[in-house]
Amino acid sequence: MKKIALLCLLSLGLYAQSPLLKAHAHNDYEHERPFFDAFQLGFGSIEADVYAVNGELLVGHERSQLRLNRNLKDLYIDPIIRVLKANKEGNFHQLLIDSKTPADSTMSLIIAALKPHADLIVKKGFRVVISGTRPKPSQYIEYPAWITFDGRSDERFPTNKVILESESMLKFGFWGGQGPIPAALKEKLKNYVDQVHANGRKVRLWATPDSLLGYQALLDIGVDYIGTDKLSLLADYLKFGESK
Repeated sequence: MKKIALLCLLSLGLYAQSPLLKAHAHNDYEHERPFFDAFQLGFGSIEADVYAVNGELLVGHERSQLRLNRNLKDLYIDPIIRVLKANKEGNFHQLLIDSKTPADSTMSLIIAALKPHADLIVKKGFRVVISGTRPKPSQYIEYPAWITFDGRSDERFPTNKVILESESMLKFGFWGGQGPIPAALKEKLKNYVDQVHANGRKVRLWATPDSLLGYQALLDIGVDYIGTDKLSLLADYLKFGESK
């Protein structure tokens, strides 16, 4: 029994130390194989933008990109559930759904699509995080326990419903990724990240340089999810190129 417990602890330790847990596939649906490209590279988190259209959750960055055959169920929910049932999720532990349409109609469709799999989601500790057009923070507690929300620094919300907080880097200042990050900006970002961590939440920034210098700067200040549109570049950097 002690040997089994030790093996379990070791496996959890290895999982926790995987650098690709931090890898977040931004606008994942724009890749050749939505979900699968990021998943097979070992990404921990994947993002999909959704629009509620005539009772369907369609995936795309702009309305002009929407197609009936590119929907949340086919591109994400079905393959994710297959992976979870097969115990093959690896690093992958979070789906961030960025809602682009009014919260009420979008949330009802999201809940309906995921509710049949609620027990599996809970059992696996899988995170479904709603970003974008969200309900009012005071309404978060009305949603199932297996749904959480993406908080913002200027919001007050129930702490048990927000495990992730996200902000645009532009809120703190601009850095294009050429040369070292300005010291004043780095200090502002570090203070923000430290405060979010002190409140027990993880941090994601968007509008960040999608480059090696950008990745390292985010790692240096303790950002938990590093977003990218360049899947292989980030995956290789986290595995082989991160400064120690």
